Amino acid sequence: MTCRDIHLIGQLGPLMGYCDHQMRRQMAKMLRQYDVSPMQCRTLTFLHEAECEVNQRMLEKHLMVKPSTASGIVGRLAEKGLLRRQTSNRDGRCRILALTDSGRQFYEQFRAIAQQVNQQAERGLSPQETETLLRLLLRVADNLSGTQEDTE
Repeated sequence: MTCRDIHLIGQLGPLMGYCDHQMRRQMAKMLRQYDVSPMQCRTLTFLHEAECEVNQRMLEKHLMVKPSTASGIVGRLAEKGLLRRQTSNRDGRCRILALTDSGRQFYEQFRAIAQQVNQQAERGLSPQETETLLRLLLRVADNLSGTQEDTE
């Protein structure tokens, strides 16, 4: 089935939803062999790219999920040995999330998979078209998140 078959042409929201669904489906398919979900990979990415200590509340905000959902994600990643909870050096009551060596190694595998999915999505687009698409999607994201300031 193509997006034309499901009448998404000219409808930005449904078409973006369809593309998101297809990318997530492809990611899930490629990650199945590792028994890791795309949301768990988003968590690993957040921890890998963080420039400061990350606690669970920060993770909840980043993933935009409830505390119970974040707790489940963290618990499963800890069981798999990909992250650990440790006590903060600054506040002994606070638990910090950190990647383990295995988590850092898996992150590199995940990045390769994400790159494959992105290449598949960009197939047939010129570099200029890809750049334009990214710029436009960032503008749409800003519009929807309310972060773009009115300039008019």
